[in-house]
Amino acid sequence: MPSAVPKPFQVLALSGGGFRGLYTAKVIADVERDIGAPIASRFDLITGTSIGGILALALALEIPAQNIVDLFVGHGEEIFKKRWSLLGMVRAPYSPAPLSGLLSDSKLFGDRLLGACKHPVIIPSLNYSTGEPVVFKTPHHTDFKRDHTHRIVDVALATSAAPAYFPRHAFNNSQYVDGGLYANAPGALGLHEAHKFFNQDNDNVRLLAVGTMSSRFTVDPRRNRDGGVHDWGGWSPIKMSRRLFGLSISAQEVLTDLMLGHRLGERYLHVDDELHDERARAVGLDVADENAREVLLGAATQQSKVCISKPAFRAFLEHSPSKPVFFYGENAQSRP
Repeated sequence: MPSAVPKPFQVLALSGGGFRGLYTAKVIADVERDIGAPIASRFDLITGTSIGGILALALALEIPAQNIVDLFVGHGEEIFKKRWSLLGMVRAPYSPAPLSGLLSDSKLFGDRLLGACKHPVIIPSLNYSTGEPVVFKTPHHTDFKRDHTHRIVDVALATSAAPAYFPRHAFNNSQYVDGGLYANAPGALGLHEAHKFFNQDNDNVRLLAVGTMSSRFTVDPRRNRDGGVHDWGGWSPIKMSRRLFGLSISAQEVLTDLMLGHRLGERYLHVDDELHDERARAVGLDVADENAREVLLGAATQQSKVCISKPAFRAFLEHSPSKPVFFYGENAQSRP
């Protein structure tokens, strides 16, 4: 008898991008409305970084993406309200308190632990105390014995503590900064997780990545070619650090997109829009005003309409994943 064809294993990867994550959340919210179900019910694994990590955690709890859209539309300007910082030299220009308070609301994450997630999820961050990358994970493998005890709010703040924007997030006896420093587009992490901890062959993995309307950072050929601090940010230290961070995450997006395309071929789909001309001036990692909302929501509405009409995209929504197995925490089905 011929051997049975293995069931596909699907990964959803959500990029970071600050307030631009409103675009990602809106695309997902539109899709959830169209299918009448949580999008997590169509994937075996979810991964997300920074705002994409916050969204991934919400989806893994089966919190509607529309709730994240509403949070950003209603409170974006509160989250990105500048405070005194002496041009960012003595402290980060944005306080984490507004975002922390919003995420801690019982209608969102409250005091729930990572082990409360209903679907497997992995969230990258950087442990600045040790200089090592970390990936917070639900207990979907017998080796993952500790992360499920972390508060989801702490994981969310750890993955989204963007350098030059927010302070480091301290918990678990360590200080954490944004996972976008090494995995802003976390699809490669998702693919590795599928191979290493779900025992999936490369040919069996399908991956859908959703971006944040990323814009590429390029050089002005008229500027000083000798380098130096001024070349990276003028006379403002905050501009230099932001430009370096922006260049890093935009380059990661391009590289990860190329690598996943090479590894997975037609089993990989990247959903995103590029910012051009005047629209690019209205949008930024920390721009949350009415104009930015209009650009992000408008682009996402059009993109979701196009996506839902494409057979390649709809194929992801027709998948029925295997029931997730958790080994620890409140959703544990079996205990070693």
